[in-house]
Amino acid sequence: MNRTFPIGRLAVLGTGLIGGSVARAARRLRLCRELALYSLGLEKEAVRAAGIADRVSEDPVAVVREAELIVVALPMAAMSSILHAVRDALDPAAVVTDTASVKLPAMRLLQESLEGRARWVGSHPMSGGERSGFAYSRPDLFEGAVSILTPPEDPDEEAVALVEAFWLALGCRTLRLPASEHDRRVAAVSHLPHLLAAALVRSVDDRAWEVAGSGFRDVTRIAAASPEMWNEILVANRENVLLALRCFLNDLQDATRSLEAGSGAAVKKLLTEASQRRLAFDQRLP
Repeated sequence: MNRTFPIGRLAVLGTGLIGGSVARAARRLRLCRELALYSLGLEKEAVRAAGIADRVSEDPVAVVREAELIVVALPMAAMSSILHAVRDALDPAAVVTDTASVKLPAMRLLQESLEGRARWVGSHPMSGGERSGFAYSRPDLFEGAVSILTPPEDPDEEAVALVEAFWLALGCRTLRLPASEHDRRVAAVSHLPHLLAAALVRSVDDRAWEVAGSGFRDVTRIAAASPEMWNEILVANRENVLLALRCFLNDLQDATRSLEAGSGAAVKKLLTEASQRRLAFDQRLP
């Protein structure tokens, strides 16, 4: 263990797939001496039964008090009210990070809520699944994934170093990006694919499901994820999603015209370039 960990108290606000996995991994890796979790409703009882936390509470103020690091793993719609509720209870030296999929609005929320009250660094672990909730959380969810850090314009380097060390300890690779660049890139490789998977599933006749193989399952797996969560993400990042969608539609329209003409030339070009780029991507993976 490096000199950064274990910290004193780690607080995790939200115990869904991401928050629950953060909590499980932090406990397994002994990254903190005390683990406090904010959880609601029936899920709270499941979290308590898991026995991974020293404190599980529906009171976010009690959870963040005296915490050195706070991970906000909540839907964007819930972030504002919770951050405003806890800000007066934060130690000024505390570091707050989040896991939101769209960083520009998340960074605005962090700044508006925490300016002068605590330090903050945006982050987004590029890991998840089509199933949500604590029941699907697991301690190895982040191993091999990239976690993107989006520090504020005038970052506290000590705070950035702590957040980066935390994600590294959970098994991630890290990358620092401005929030706007994060949103542009993630729209192309995460948000647009989800929209396309959903459209593909809806466009297929039910009778075709009888002959669907692993290829169809692989391409459409993410379409089973939470509609509420993904609607929020797509609307929040709509300008970048629309840009990525228009680029995709240009290629699709070229392929359509080629097939209509009976030549297939544009289709073969698309398939060849896509195959080459996908193989090159595989070679770059760690």
